[in-house]
Amino acid sequence: MQIEQLDYWFPLLTNNSPFLFAIIDDRHCYYNVNTRYSDISGKPQHELIGSNDTDVLGHYYYQCLKPYYERAFNGEVIEAEVTINDTPHHTSLHISLAPLTNAQGEIKHIISHSIDTSERHILINSLQESEHQLNQLQNLITDGICIVENNIINNANQRAVALLGITSKHILLGKKFDELLLDSNNQPCHCNALTQATHSDNQHYYAINNTDHLPLIITTTPITLLGKTALFIKLTPTTNTNDQHHKIEQLTQRDPLTGLFNRYGFSRQLDQLMKANTPLFMLYIDIDNFKNINDSLGHHIGDKVLQEIAQRLQQLLPKNAIIGHLSGDEFAVVLTHPEHENSGDMIAEQIITLINKPFDLHYFSKHLTCSIGMVKSPGNGHDARIMIQNADTAMYEAKNRGRNRLVVFSDAMSKEARMRLWLEMELQKALQNNSLEVWYQPKVNAKNFEIDGAEALVRWKHPVEGYISPAQFIPIAERSGLIEQLGQVVMREVFTTIKQLKNKKLLKGRVAINLSSRQFENPNLINFVDNLRQSTGINTNDFTFELTESTVMNDGEHTIQMLNAIKNLGFALSIDDFGTGYSSLSYLARFPLDELKIDRAFIKDIDTIPKQIILIENIINLGKSLNMSVVAEGIETHQQATLLSNLNCDYIQGFHFHRPMPKQELEALLLKEKIYLND
Repeated sequence: MQIEQLDYWFPLLTNNSPFLFAIIDDRHCYYNVNTRYSDISGKPQHELIGSNDTDVLGHYYYQCLKPYYERAFNGEVIEAEVTINDTPHHTSLHISLAPLTNAQGEIKHIISHSIDTSERHILINSLQESEHQLNQLQNLITDGICIVENNIINNANQRAVALLGITSKHILLGKKFDELLLDSNNQPCHCNALTQATHSDNQHYYAINNTDHLPLIITTTPITLLGKTALFIKLTPTTNTNDQHHKIEQLTQRDPLTGLFNRYGFSRQLDQLMKANTPLFMLYIDIDNFKNINDSLGHHIGDKVLQEIAQRLQQLLPKNAIIGHLSGDEFAVVLTHPEHENSGDMIAEQIITLINKPFDLHYFSKHLTCSIGMVKSPGNGHDARIMIQNADTAMYEAKNRGRNRLVVFSDAMSKEARMRLWLEMELQKALQNNSLEVWYQPKVNAKNFEIDGAEALVRWKHPVEGYISPAQFIPIAERSGLIEQLGQVVMREVFTTIKQLKNKKLLKGRVAINLSSRQFENPNLINFVDNLRQSTGINTNDFTFELTESTVMNDGEHTIQMLNAIKNLGFALSIDDFGTGYSSLSYLARFPLDELKIDRAFIKDIDTIPKQIILIENIINLGKSLNMSVVAEGIETHQQATLLSNLNCDYIQGFHFHRPMPKQELEALLLKEKIYLND
């Protein structure tokens, strides 16, 4: 079909499709697209003509598909699966490409058809995982299980293979079921008799190939598989299986890595004690920043650490202590009949000291800390579920208070936990619906008070509660693991907005983006920033990443690697809230920093504490001597602004000049200032 004819048929055939259809020219630009492209880009179809994948779907998307386009322009018809892995959740595509020839036989266009198969892959993986779990469950059952259709064995667990005396499951599948059994009279089993077999029949059968001649009771249940009738057959050995039941019970209650009780086993033990009204206390232990070990050294090293923690706890605690490895880096301890009121506090302090002792990891030692929540019974719950939930709440409160400490549960924490849970759920909705906003607080040059850069600040307007303070939802995002997704949303919005303002020549200076400690701890941050930098086409000289002192001092080696990686991409680095965190100043010389940001705590007291001015002046001089620019935040009066200007501070930020504002207001303000300065 010629391209002119396709112009007529293309929209009729493709516009109602949920998939991506496009005709692409030899510059890899869109000659025509269907409405699905408009849905994704938010632009009408006619505006997309002449643009390309980079404009609509991102630079990385185009780079992945570019080789296939080139093959199609060489005359190849292509069907392929492509993975777009520039996001935490990889996108899988099935693409079809075909060349279109003109009257001269030249290939000037190709037609592209793309289908997002990510959900299909997720479903396949989920089904495979479910099948794996089902097979594991089948193999734990003491009875043999077979699925039989028309007397042919289609599936069986390992127990059935053993009971029927067959060497492997592969050999068993496909055999006739009734040919493997003899009845109690040593006669061949008849398939018709099996369909009526129940436990009440109590008929004994013997497996022909089993040399132990183990008596079996056969129970059948009709089932439907893919519209066909089959038999679910259970083979029950008549010997005493108490030992096997005990072994299975042990397997289901124990953690294979540490040998301690798993969450299920620990909960059962705790429930039994509470039903017996046994006085006890429980400690919920979380190893702080354990993810760093897995990310930097590997899960095999992390597993060794968990095993050593389990051993240390077993050596420290009395024999009657119940110890559980509940998940990942979380442990729990129950001790009954405490000798006195402070027994739990004393044991918790001993555990903290125990965890603080160095761990030998792969040629070097590592010091760890832990946060502990404590509950007591009677008093803090009527069953194991509530007790564990309340202890978990207290443990997170310990993290909020600075980590490496014990916090005892109180009823007030439960109310706060419910509020945090509500906020977490609502924040998740906000992220899914793209309803978070990025506001900007301009900075001014301290010499002429003209706008020179800004700081990006996330804002959340809840549909019912109105604007929720970042002081409330940022800690929730960090605790729940949503902070990385939130940070990515902010970064993408800032890159896009500031590029537009720079193209219009409205904004000069750098725009600061805050990085949380959770984001900075994740090595994948660098790949995300680099991919986003390429897809948006920004100038990295226009941006600064801000980190707090406590963030950069968490792990020296990791910090240096991350900071150097960010610098190598071309971004500037700033220390936020300088002077309120880490006590040593040696990091200023060691780390590749470009800017110091004086915390507002120093500024607000300069009118009443004269010595504060000396401190500020010394910070400014320190920054300049290290070839760093200095920003003062929290400026609320003209007197403060004048003082900072006289002290040779580089930039000033605060309500005296500008409050945080939406991007539309920022653009209007910049336009107004530009007109004023040009007059």
